[in-house]
Amino acid sequence: MDTITWLQIGLGVIFVILIYDSFRPVKNLEHLSEADFKEKMKKPKEITLIDVRNPYEYQTNHIKGAVNFPLSKIKRNKVEIPTDKDIILYCQTGIRSKQAAKVLRRRHKDLPLSHLKGGLYSLKTQVTPGQK
Repeated sequence: MDTITWLQIGLGVIFVILIYDSFRPVKNLEHLSEADFKEKMKKPKEITLIDVRNPYEYQTNHIKGAVNFPLSKIKRNKVEIPTDKDIILYCQTGIRSKQAAKVLRRRHKDLPLSHLKGGLYSLKTQVTPGQK
């Protein structure tokens, strides 16, 4: 085989690894159903609720008591994540909160992390502007 073929094989392998890495599960991430989420929310002093959506999304609609740390800032390490409480992440659909969990897991191996599976869309309660 010539050099070009080896280069193509190498790039293919790298591509497969990157795809796998983006879809693999986050280690020790708890996926909360609506019922699990509501149960954890009964003890607000034990958790930090983080909305990972953009600020304009947060201003339009958010869960009462949540702090807004956008995913983009979490990725760039521009926010200070509290490590003394359990962390619950949420977004609109659950995709960004899972990405945020992946980033946080790399930085904090033992941090108790959960995310709202399905995001705000999974909550059956009525949405009101400014809070949920």
